[in-house]
Amino acid sequence: MALGKNLLTALILIVTLSLSAQERNKLEEQRRALIEEIKYTNQLLEKNQKRKNLTLNQLAIIKQKIDLRQKLIYQLENDLDGISQQILENQIMIESLKKDLSEIKEEYAKLVYYAYRNRSSYDRLMFVFSSEDFNQAYRRLKYLRHYNQYRRKQAQSINATQTVIKEKIAELQAAQQQKSSLLNERQRESKILSQERSNQKDAVQELSQREQKLKEELDKKQAIAEQLNKQIQDLIAEEIARRKRTNNYELTPEQQLIDDNFASNKSRLPWPIKRGVVTEKFGEHPHPVLDGIMVRNDGVDISTNPGEVVRSVFKGEVRKIFKIPGLNNTCIIRHGKYMTVYSNLDEIFVKVGEKIDSKQTIGIVHTNRDEGIGTFKFQVWREFSKLDPQKWLAGKK
Repeated sequence: MALGKNLLTALILIVTLSLSAQERNKLEEQRRALIEEIKYTNQLLEKNQKRKNLTLNQLAIIKQKIDLRQKLIYQLENDLDGISQQILENQIMIESLKKDLSEIKEEYAKLVYYAYRNRSSYDRLMFVFSSEDFNQAYRRLKYLRHYNQYRRKQAQSINATQTVIKEKIAELQAAQQQKSSLLNERQRESKILSQERSNQKDAVQELSQREQKLKEELDKKQAIAEQLNKQIQDLIAEEIARRKRTNNYELTPEQQLIDDNFASNKSRLPWPIKRGVVTEKFGEHPHPVLDGIMVRNDGVDISTNPGEVVRSVFKGEVRKIFKIPGLNNTCIIRHGKYMTVYSNLDEIFVKVGEKIDSKQTIGIVHTNRDEGIGTFKFQVWREFSKLDPQKWLAGKK
């Protein structure tokens, strides 16, 4: 019975080790991605700090960095919980294996003692030949063979169990070292987070002293957003009217296929830039500085490196290119009944009517001279419905 228990324990151990290693690798990859995102936000902030002029965009990047840092600390805490559980399981497994080993050794000792007492070939032969008939002799001979095989298996089981115990102890020691390292990392990240929150508070206080200017900037921003919305809605109305005239509101087969494919790729669309930070999310939310004032964004604002190229998130047709003072160039691409909108571009490399592929370069993001950072706005529409772009874009890897 001890042999069977040991084999079952070893099998469970192998499966547990495999799953645990996969989970650790996944968590490690996620942690590295978060650390890279934090480094990137630091790079963007350094570009702005050289100009020594605090802006709302810089405040938004500080907030994004704090959010990322909080996610990193939360993941470190989850990792610590997982490692603590792993250490406990290892300790239980080691004790179980040691108990199994003790039982196997005890059984093996009895077998060795029995073999010693019946060690001579003469005794074994007499055991067989003293049988009452041929059938009994055959059974006794078969018993001796099984007995010898069982002894060998017990010896192999002892060696295998001892090896597994050594490996498990080594894994336990490695887990304890990793836990110590993660504890130090969590403490370090918590200290940095505290300092970043203090910096955020100072930034809010500094910006709040420019209340009148911030209100003027907000009014200007809202006026620009209204102009952009009018341009988009006018185009949508034109597209619907065109379908009414030519195809009774229906899409062409090609357009319908693109529409269906776009819809089926929700949460899997590539980002419109290779690297960037969302500095203002979709929807209505409180102003970051002005108390009691709500702001609305019909898309997402993304900050990135100066001169970063902007690309289409899906194949489609360029339907409109225009310029709005304060928002620079905008490009609208149609994907069936869906529209993606790319605003605040310095240059545009495509033309109206041009059919483009997914990830094809559209233009270059506008660089704010006061900040030294590239910023642009990205929107997703389905006819007159405004959609949250982040729900359509793939998660960053």
